[in-house]
Amino acid sequence: MRKSRPFKGNKSFLPSKICAACGRPMTWRKAWARCWDEIQYCSDACRRKGCRGGVPAGRHADP
Repeated sequence: MRKSRPFKGNKSFLPSKICAACGRPMTWRKAWARCWDEIQYCSDACRRKGCRGGVPAGRHADP
């Protein structure tokens, strides 16, 4: 008889970061395992946009 194991697909336990360009949260991916500390952007499109003076795109700084 097999022992039941807990479901391993729960992403709520994975680390997450905020994208520097769009401000959306992004969760850890296996492809990013070796370079997670250097990851700043969630996609190639956000990487091309880059960070706009420390304020995520589409959001305004408080005056």
